[in-house]
Amino acid sequence: MGNGVEALLRRLSVRQRMMAVIAILLLPLAVLSAVSVIVLDEQEMAFRDSVEESVHGLIPLTTLEYYLQQALVDELLAESNDSVPGFAGLTRNIDNSFSSIGVGMDGKDVPRTVLEDAQKSWLLARPAVRRLVEQVHTQHISDTAANLHTRAELEQAIHDISNARQSLSSLLKARYEKAAAQRKSQLHWLMWSWVLTLTAAALLAMVFLRSLLRPLEALTHAARRVNEGQAGVRVDAGGRDELAVLADCFNRMTANWEATHASLKTEAIEDPLTGVLNRRGILSRLDVELDLHRSGRQTLSVMAMDLDRFKFINDHYGHSVGDRALEWVADTLRSMLRESDHLGRHGGDEFIAVLPRTSRAEAQEIAHRIGEVVREAAARAAVYPEITIGVATMPDDGDQAKALLEAADARLYAQKHRRATDGAESASSLNQSSSL
Repeated sequence: MGNGVEALLRRLSVRQRMMAVIAILLLPLAVLSAVSVIVLDEQEMAFRDSVEESVHGLIPLTTLEYYLQQALVDELLAESNDSVPGFAGLTRNIDNSFSSIGVGMDGKDVPRTVLEDAQKSWLLARPAVRRLVEQVHTQHISDTAANLHTRAELEQAIHDISNARQSLSSLLKARYEKAAAQRKSQLHWLMWSWVLTLTAAALLAMVFLRSLLRPLEALTHAARRVNEGQAGVRVDAGGRDELAVLADCFNRMTANWEATHASLKTEAIEDPLTGVLNRRGILSRLDVELDLHRSGRQTLSVMAMDLDRFKFINDHYGHSVGDRALEWVADTLRSMLRESDHLGRHGGDEFIAVLPRTSRAEAQEIAHRIGEVVREAAARAAVYPEITIGVATMPDDGDQAKALLEAADARLYAQKHRRATDGAESASSLNQSSSL
């Protein structure tokens, strides 16, 4: 699935993907910031409403209770014929407090029955208080029965108001705790929203970035392999973006480099005329085979071959005929050597053959067959040269390339000398026979 998403993303350009990454990171932050501001504003409004509700609810009740307590005290003072305050203002304040309680409550969580009972108790007590005031102001004497009745009514009203205040306090506390729990829940929800949104945005950003980084890593790895000299290094150029174009250019560049390198390598070790190994190539191959045969204690033979009459062909028939003669010799030697053997042109008309796992007798047999084929061709046409071959074998003639080549050359020139001597003796015998 990840590769499919990556392949789909690589249909977009690098610029488009970078813009998408920025959008993925910024949009969730903007949305969450707006949501956070809204949630915090709502919590602030709820807290303010809670404070206002407490002010409008508890303060009037507390004030009412205070006034009733004060009324009770004033009533006792009146009973003892002490100075009595104006009860008209006191009852007016208490009435206003009940009115403010009715306005401040929303009617959902406040126990209206408790408040109504307290207000009813006050309405019952208020005429008694007023009667007490009238009695105090008119007679300034105490009516014990009336005072006791008024005092009982006031005490009952105070008790009811106290119960109402305690109930309201409990409800407001419960409402505050509920609001606090809701606020905590909202904050937790908001926090997890941030965590989940940022995690999702980070994962999406990683997918986008991976679609950018993986091709770059592949290109880097491929470039290192090419730098180490490895061949056949290619990068997957899938996609339509700039990285795909870069990978395609890299593949074409490495293909051209490999072709050029192979051509240069071939030219460095291959003779351009005959197609066999040149001097450097055959000597390098000889060193490799010697190392292998020394470690395995196997025999190896080397044939040094020199063409006879080649200078005569060049001088009398031209260099183009001489080149064709060299090509023919090389083709003939290749056809008669085995696949495991190595053939190279050591000089102008000199060839070297490396024969792995070949004894001296086997090498001499191969040399004999080659000599016969070349001599038969030379006997048929003067444009074909003859050949002289010297054989050396490891370890009898040494285990180093120089020693083996010197031994093979020595035997080659010994054959040339012997052939020249035999030719001179044959010519002398013919001359003597002619003179007789």
